Amino acid sequence: DVPTGAYVQDVVAGSPAEKSGIEPADIITKFDGIKITGGEDTELSKAISGHKVGDKIKIEVYRAGETKTLDVTLEEAQ
Repeated sequence: DVPTGAYVQDVVAGSPAEKSGIEPADIITKFDGIKITGGEDTELSKAISGHKVGDKIKIEVYRAGETKTLDVTLEEAQ
């Protein structure tokens, strides 16, 4: 069973996502404890906008049948 969440299509080189270990085809299922259902395109954006640059966030991703927890530090959008 594949969980619901935000599907990662691509990861920008040098981005906070890449630095944290997020990979294309990951499914983000939680962002700082907030469940991401993938029901809305803006759901993950809203979760991110509730934080500020420099915040350290735990992200839960589903990858190749396993759930992994990654740490990411938010940076300004380039």
